[in-house]
Amino acid sequence: MLRLASALFLCLVALAGCGSGPNDPPLPVLELVQAGGEGQFGTPGSTLGEPLRAVVQRSGDARPEAGVVVLWSITEGDGVLIGSAATVSDSTGTVTIRLRFGSATGPVVVRATTQEQETAFTEFHAFSVDAPALSSVTPTTAAPGDTVTLSGANFSPVANQSVVRFSGIRGRVLESSSTTMRVIVPPCLPPRAVGVTVRLGVVASDSVALVVQGDAPTLALSPGEVVDLSDDMTCHRLPGGGGERYLAVLQSTSTVGAAEYPLSFVSLAYDAAVPSGIPGPEPDLPERLGEWSGDVDGPGTAHFLWEEGVRASEAAILRTRSAETGVGPAVRAPTGPAAVPQVGEKRIFKVYRSDGTFADVTAEALYVGARAAIFVDQAAPAGGFTSADLAFLSGQFDDLIGPTVTDVFGAESDLDGNARVVILLTPEVNRLTARGSDGFVGGFFYGLDLLADQENSNGGEIFYTLVPDPDGSFSDPRSRAQILMVVPAVLAHEFQHMVHFNQRILQLKAENAEALWLSEALAQMAEELVARADVSGSYVESYRRGNRVRARRYLAAPASASLIVNTGQGSLEERGAGWLHVLYASAQGDAPVVLRDLTRTTRTGVANIEAVAGRRWADLLGDWWSALYLDGTALPVGTELGFPGVDLQSVLTSPGDPGFPLVPAPVGGSDFLLESAFLSASAAFYLVAPPGAGTASVALGGGTAGVLRAEVGARLRIIRVR
Repeated sequence: MLRLASALFLCLVALAGCGSGPNDPPLPVLELVQAGGEGQFGTPGSTLGEPLRAVVQRSGDARPEAGVVVLWSITEGDGVLIGSAATVSDSTGTVTIRLRFGSATGPVVVRATTQEQETAFTEFHAFSVDAPALSSVTPTTAAPGDTVTLSGANFSPVANQSVVRFSGIRGRVLESSSTTMRVIVPPCLPPRAVGVTVRLGVVASDSVALVVQGDAPTLALSPGEVVDLSDDMTCHRLPGGGGERYLAVLQSTSTVGAAEYPLSFVSLAYDAAVPSGIPGPEPDLPERLGEWSGDVDGPGTAHFLWEEGVRASEAAILRTRSAETGVGPAVRAPTGPAAVPQVGEKRIFKVYRSDGTFADVTAEALYVGARAAIFVDQAAPAGGFTSADLAFLSGQFDDLIGPTVTDVFGAESDLDGNARVVILLTPEVNRLTARGSDGFVGGFFYGLDLLADQENSNGGEIFYTLVPDPDGSFSDPRSRAQILMVVPAVLAHEFQHMVHFNQRILQLKAENAEALWLSEALAQMAEELVARADVSGSYVESYRRGNRVRARRYLAAPASASLIVNTGQGSLEERGAGWLHVLYASAQGDAPVVLRDLTRTTRTGVANIEAVAGRRWADLLGDWWSALYLDGTALPVGTELGFPGVDLQSVLTSPGDPGFPLVPAPVGGSDFLLESAFLSASAAFYLVAPPGAGTASVALGGGTAGVLRAEVGARLRIIRVR
């Protein structure tokens, strides 16, 4: 299923991307940003553990650029590139390559340059080294904060390159030569034996024992109190004698889409009831990084994949127009009001297909309401919507969707002057979903229709939605009842896209579209707002279910999805993360004002969120992740650690759901070390329960990279929750 979805997306990217033909959109000014793999170490002849990863993005708005050729070369040192030295950026703008060291030690520099813009380049640095050998630690007994001397061979003379770990917790190197180092014992270590190692990235020495004596102070936190660690030289000793529990949130707050960075989280246990002070091992942790295994009944991977391609096509059109005119798209001058569509009127529409062509569809107006005119394709199969169904859809748009969305996000355009939005029900939308796909394409809005001077534009406000197809003539069978449950939420979602296009592109003449993750999150908020506006309560579930399912998928495995990057697979988990983040941002202020300000702007992505919230991105992320767990608890925390005015537990739980899906992994009863690659703007949740007669010493680290690099934006947030 995902292979079919991938093929569809790559087709759309090829149509909307940056080819070199005479009619292709011109390339914008590009930049090449590192997204992982910098500063790695290895022994001669070895292959780096992580690929060198870069993202091709547009200068200014940081939108990823697909289809760009990147050339790789070694400009210094002894090594060889594995694979082709010319790679093409994927749907996330990502390019990767691997490096194998030669027989010599020393630095190796790898340069990556975009083929068409030599000014867009970056350089990676890697180091071929002999493995460090640690022979002794003097003295063999020390207190937290003492200085010890390490003796051995093949140490780095650069103090900040060497990572000295005391059972996983890093100590500060004061001085270093090739044979000796002076290191401070971490101040949080408990009174027990620890193993000391010297690491250069993944290249590590054998362990030498050190006995720690003296009782290091513990961190006294009140319930609800928060402490953040943002470097790998700080650690804290958490007490457990009173049954304390602590939420630990390991975070990457990087703003580089598609980046992956190594991170580590260590919890070093001490139990005074055990003679050695070292508790025995606990059972293996349950897997927390897997994917959701539930079914998708409704718009799923296929739907969001299609939307991603449509948004990419819009962006390419806008880029071409901007290059040709030097300004954003102008609104077509009105030529006088067009006649309101009449029941029985027939019209030919251009409908966008997955291969980039357009189908000519003849449709008849079967229902005309106060805000919408519903046209039905003459090729729609039998067993479709009844007159009562069309009246229901029109009523939902006229009385609920239209007023709710425009009151918050602003007005739609009326380029054709007919005071109506056209809802076109056509099996061409059914065709967009390959048989057997994960979910289906429910409908879409295409901004081309609001650029009336463009070829194949319909010159007006149009939604395209699928039709009942009980016999499966155009895709998998879809019943009338199933489609009737899905279409209203699709209309709310796509209407926000239509309003957004008008407010951002037509009114403010923005040259670039909004970042995909934020654009989709705002459209999903329209679904939530309409659910709230349904005072009858009859259709709340229809509008809210999609967001709830996507959010629960994200919360079940938050480390497996990035808030800011789309995988090219139309990830439902990513959509769930985006909606939850905008839900949080709106709850932190006057929701209609926040949502309107996010919509009516030329700012993009992270910069847009920061400007409207008035807060730094890293702080927003940390508080949002905390709020996902803390909202609805009785803990004395500030409003920034919750969703004011929103009962998150209620919104995300319906009858039959197995409880709240965010379940932190338990640690603390024994030694625990996690080393994993983290996506940008992602987090993992742990519940630290120190031994009843002891403590848990916790720290943040750089994982297999050794040194924690600044571009990761790493944080470890500790909150006492009991």
